[in-house]
Amino acid sequence: MISVALLIGGVLMTLLGPTGVADVHPPVNSSAYPLSRLFHTLPSAPSAVAVMFMGPAALLATPLIRKALAVLEFAKDWIYLGHTFLVLLILLISLFLPSIRG
Repeated sequence: MISVALLIGGVLMTLLGPTGVADVHPPVNSSAYPLSRLFHTLPSAPSAVAVMFMGPAALLATPLIRKALAVLEFAKDWIYLGHTFLVLLILLISLFLPSIRG
């Protein structure tokens, strides 16, 4: 729901902004908006494209947050804790390693 709200908010910002849709130059290059840049620029000067890119970022963060909470939930059951921690570790590694292109 947060992801959809961010996407709709970005679209509304684009449509209702001072220049309207004219300031969006397709195609939008997602590499121009890394997450670190989004987190630093969003509070001070949110742009419509930055808000729209936060939507998929929120959607991708959902499994990470769920597994982190599951690690705390299964703290007393060692078998489930081990499996959950392994899945969380795999998710984090896949997030920080560059993708392999074939």
